[in-house]
Amino acid sequence: MTISGKAVVGMETVELETLRKDKQRIFEDILQYFETQQRGYIKVPTGWGKTFLSKHIMKKYYEEGKLVLFLVSKNNQLLTQTYYDRKKDRPLFPNSVVLSSAHKTDRKELLNKLKEFKARGEKGNDKGEGKGKQVKRGEGSAEGFVLFASLQTVLGKQSAELKELLLEYADIAIVDEIHNFINNRGNDFLNTFGDRTRILGMTATPFQGVVGNVKFVDEISGDMREVYGKSLPECILDEELANLKYTIAESREDILEVFDFEKGLAELDRQDLFLDCSTADKIKKVIRRTGLAKDVYESKIRRGNAKTLVFCAPVRKQVYGVGSEDEKINAFHAKLASAIFNEEIAAEEFENDPDPVLPMSFDNYAAPGIFKDAAFISSELSKDEQKALLEAFRDPEKAPFILCTVGMLIEGFDFPALEALVLLRPTLSMRLFEQQLGRVTRLSPETGKKRGNIFEIADNIDSLYQHFGEGVFGGEKVEQIQMLQPEIRLEELFSEGDAARAIREGRIELKKIDFSAGKKGPGGEKGRGKGRGKGRGRGKTEGPEPVEVPVRLPPTALRVRYYSRLLALTEERDIGAFEREKRELMRGALRFRLRDAGDAEELVELVASVNKLKREAYEDRRLKDSSRRVKPKVFGEVEWLLKLQALNSLKYSSKHLSYQEKGRILKTLGFEPDFKRIDSFRLKCLKIGSAQKTLPELLKVLGFVHRLSSEETYQFLDKKKKEQWKREFMPAIYWGFCFVEDSPELKELFESTEWDRRVKNIIRQK
Repeated sequence: MTISGKAVVGMETVELETLRKDKQRIFEDILQYFETQQRGYIKVPTGWGKTFLSKHIMKKYYEEGKLVLFLVSKNNQLLTQTYYDRKKDRPLFPNSVVLSSAHKTDRKELLNKLKEFKARGEKGNDKGEGKGKQVKRGEGSAEGFVLFASLQTVLGKQSAELKELLLEYADIAIVDEIHNFINNRGNDFLNTFGDRTRILGMTATPFQGVVGNVKFVDEISGDMREVYGKSLPECILDEELANLKYTIAESREDILEVFDFEKGLAELDRQDLFLDCSTADKIKKVIRRTGLAKDVYESKIRRGNAKTLVFCAPVRKQVYGVGSEDEKINAFHAKLASAIFNEEIAAEEFENDPDPVLPMSFDNYAAPGIFKDAAFISSELSKDEQKALLEAFRDPEKAPFILCTVGMLIEGFDFPALEALVLLRPTLSMRLFEQQLGRVTRLSPETGKKRGNIFEIADNIDSLYQHFGEGVFGGEKVEQIQMLQPEIRLEELFSEGDAARAIREGRIELKKIDFSAGKKGPGGEKGRGKGRGKGRGRGKTEGPEPVEVPVRLPPTALRVRYYSRLLALTEERDIGAFEREKRELMRGALRFRLRDAGDAEELVELVASVNKLKREAYEDRRLKDSSRRVKPKVFGEVEWLLKLQALNSLKYSSKHLSYQEKGRILKTLGFEPDFKRIDSFRLKCLKIGSAQKTLPELLKVLGFVHRLSSEETYQFLDKKKKEQWKREFMPAIYWGFCFVEDSPELKELFESTEWDRRVKNIIRQK
C-alpha cells in the first residue's frame, strides 16, 4: 500500500504530505490491526506527529465513503488545528464539520448530512453489502464525511439525536488525547459504540492521576490495547524530536514555607501544589523564588529572539497587599512572574521593604497593540486578546518573548520554534509533567531549532519528612513526596527506551546549576533598565557564569538519602505491626537501579544500615515485646529485597557493563563474583527474605491474591479481611514482580487486566 497524499473528491482534493517510510509502515500496521480488532491506541511523545498520522487514517476512510468522527475533550484549539488546512485556508476535508462550543454549527444541517449517510447505508444493505456500509459511487467519486467534535458538545442536551446517529453509523472514532477519557463520561461514551465502529486512541501519556491513584488507558475497555508505542529517548535518537537539555536550579526555599500545606499531606493528592501568598513574608519567598527563574533566563536562555514559556503555580489563598479582601486575582503567579521578568517588580528591593505593596493591576501592553517583553495569558482575557498574544508569541520578531501561564497551553499548543521552558510549578502527575515537556521537544526546520531547553526551579522537600513524621507512610505519601524531586521524575520519564545511550551521546543532557557564584541578589545586577526593546541581549548578570554539574540517573544517592529518612522514622516507632512501614520500604526498595559500581556501593551502605537496625531491634530491651518480635522481621525482609532488586537490575539492565565489571559489582553486593550464578543468588534472596521460599510457593500465593484482589471480590470483603489481605499478601506482590521473567505463569498473572487498581499501581509503577 502506498500513500499518494491526495484524494480526489469531485472537483476538490484532500492534500497531505507523503508519510515517511517508517510512518507509512505504522499506518499500514494500524489498518491491519483494525481488520480483526475494534479498539487500540498509539503512544508516542508530543511532537512525533500522531495527529498528522491520524489525518492519513481519516483520509483512507474518507476515500471509501465512510463516516469518521475525530473526538477531543476540552481542547477546542486542537480541534480547530486538525480540522483546518492553514495553507489552503479552508477545511482539510471538503465534506466535514467542526462541532464545539467555539464553533456555531447548524445542528439541523449536520443532522441532515448524517441522515444522508444513514439512508445510503440502508441502501447498501438492501444490495447485500451489510448494515451501515457506504456505497462507493465509482473510482475517485466516493465522498465520506468527517465530524470534528468536542466530547462535551456531543454529550450535550442539544445533541441527543446526533449522538445516537454517531453511535450507530460511525465507521471509526479517532480520539486524540485519549487519556482524558479514562473512567469518566468519555469512557462511557466510547463503550457505547457497537461492533461496527473502530476506535483509535492517540496519546503521549496513556494514564491519568497522581502517584498511588493512576488510571490507565487500557482501563477504558477490556479490549483496548497498545497498537504502537515509542519512547521519548528513542524519538530523540532517531532525530524525530529535538535534543533535550534539562537543568535544575535549586531555590533553597523550604517547600513548606512557599506552598500551601493547610490540609497536610492530603495536598499531595492533587496534581499541583498551591502557592501560599497570604502574608508579606510568604509573598517575599514567592517573589524570591520567581526571581531565581529570572536569573535562569538571564544567564541561560535570553539571546536574540528566543521564545520562552513559563509554567507558573496556582494560588489558593488571598494574595497579601493586592486588591480588596474579598477579591482574588486570577492567574496571580503568571501575572506576578511577567512583572518580575519585565523588572516592574524588583525582587531585591521588595525583599528589603518591611511593608511591601504590590501593583493593584497587571498589564500586558507596553503601548497600544504592542506587548511587553514578558506577558501573561489566562482564561479571563478575551478570546481576541488570547489570539493576538499567541500570534505575537509565535512571531520571532515580536514581543512577548516570554509568556507566563498557569494552566493554559499544556496540551495542544503547537509551536515548534519554542526554545525554552521554565517550570515554576511542582507537579505530582507524570502525565502533566510529560505534557509540559512536550512543548519544547518539536524540531523546527523554519528556525533551525534542534534542541529544547527546560529549566525547573526546585525546592527543599526535607522538611516534609521532619514536619509530618510517620504520617508520610499513609496513603502513598512517600512516593508523592519524592515525586516533587525533579531527579525522581526524570528517572520515571527516561525509564523506557535507550535513555542511557541518549545521555551518553549528549542527545539528552541533565544538569544542576549553582547561582551562588557572582550573584548580586535575586534580580541580578541592579540598574539594568526596564524594557529591553532593541537592547535585548544586554544586561546579563555580571560575574562568573553559574556552575553546571551533571545529574546522575538513576539518582541512587538521592534515593538512599530519602530511604534513610524512612528507616529513621521506622526505627523511632515502638508500637503496632509496622504494616505501612513495611509496604513503603518494600515499594521503595524496588525503585533502586544499578548502572555502575558507584550505585552498588551506595546500595551496599544502605543494606548495611538496614542490617544494623535489624540487629539493634533484636537486642533493644527498651522495645515492647510486639516491636521486638515484628521490627527485626520487617528490616530483614527489606534487607534481602534490596539485594534482590540490585541483582535484578544487574541482570536485566547491565548490557553496557563488561563481565569483569559485573563480577566486581556482585562482590560489592556480598556475592561471589560469578555472573553466571546470578539466578541462584536471586533465589537465595527469596529463600532468606520472603515468607514464600520458592517460586512455586510464590505463584500459589499470588494466584490467590489475584483472585482476591479483583474488584468484584475485593468490594465484598469485610474490614478485617481487607487488613489481612494487605498484611499477609501484599508483600508477595513485590517479591513476585522480581521473578516475572523467570516464570511464564507469573508473567501471565502479572499481565492480567483483572487486578484491582491498588495492585495495578504497584505493578505498573515499579
